[in-house]
Amino acid sequence: MAGLSGCMGGGGGTTVSILTWSGYDAVNDQIEESLDGVELDVSVADGSANMFSTVNAGGGEQYDVVIPNNEYVPRFIDADLAAPVDMDVVTNFDALYPTFQSAAEGQFADGGDVYGLPVQFGWYAYGYDSSVLPEDHDHSYDVLFSEEYAGADLTGGITLYDGYYKTIMATALALGYTDAFEGDTVSFTDEQLTTIEETLIDFKPNLLGFVHDEETLTQDYQNGNIVASFANRSTHVGIMNDVESVEFSQPAEEELTWFEGAVVTSGSSNKEAAFRVLNEYISPETGAALSENRNIMNASQDAMDNIEAEALQIEPGVLDGMIPFKPAERDEAWIEMFERVKNA
Repeated sequence: MAGLSGCMGGGGGTTVSILTWSGYDAVNDQIEESLDGVELDVSVADGSANMFSTVNAGGGEQYDVVIPNNEYVPRFIDADLAAPVDMDVVTNFDALYPTFQSAAEGQFADGGDVYGLPVQFGWYAYGYDSSVLPEDHDHSYDVLFSEEYAGADLTGGITLYDGYYKTIMATALALGYTDAFEGDTVSFTDEQLTTIEETLIDFKPNLLGFVHDEETLTQDYQNGNIVASFANRSTHVGIMNDVESVEFSQPAEEELTWFEGAVVTSGSSNKEAAFRVLNEYISPETGAALSENRNIMNASQDAMDNIEAEALQIEPGVLDGMIPFKPAERDEAWIEMFERVKNA
């Protein structure tokens, strides 16, 4: 029966039910061949908030595994919906980039136990049309809030992410508010929030719009409508596959990084099989295949070493100084502010 934690498959094996993002099912066959007696039942959720509400409503018993973005893993821990990671089973943990080992032992830990496993990651910065904005420009979030930069006319050629969280944080980084990211939550003062709102409203006439989906951005780049776009790196990787002139920037300021944190639910009746599946997601072969299918980097350095796609290659040093996603301390205020900006 699909969606029931730890149920037995038709052949007497164990079915591990997983609630996650699109694309994870691309490696189902590979994992089932590797793990004898294990079958996967993958369901796709509409975002991390939906994952949490779904699992919370079922008391952690409906799914064996859930894979939200990293800032949501502490919510699963606080709600007693997460089981401690069995490090005897997750033997590939030591192959994670040090950045993600530290994240697991920090953001995903409680009482000395680790409750989440980083699987895939990416970050938000801006892509740009190198035929308009030269590659040797000073890479900075200032690009997103300029009418002219490095001799290029940016008027009406900028897109920001159509989502309050990412766009507000990008604006904050452009304004130099790095102190707001130092705690367990992102915390702006009233004055900082006001300045962020005023900056977005004042610059809004120069925007092409708030856009986040790859298809629309690709079409706008192909039509010459966009000079620079703030979105996920994986989104830009897809665009770069179709538009030769598009490049992805590494701004001088810190980038906003996210990673998917896999949790085995406290209500799972077959935790060992679930952790074996998670171990496969960060294994050299399956982890590489998962990344290539989703155009997203793997948190395991061994998996990344197996990836041939040039667009997914990174220098390990790029992870230094990145700011991980954290909950907004005043989430409702952010949402209301972004609505005012869009309606202005």
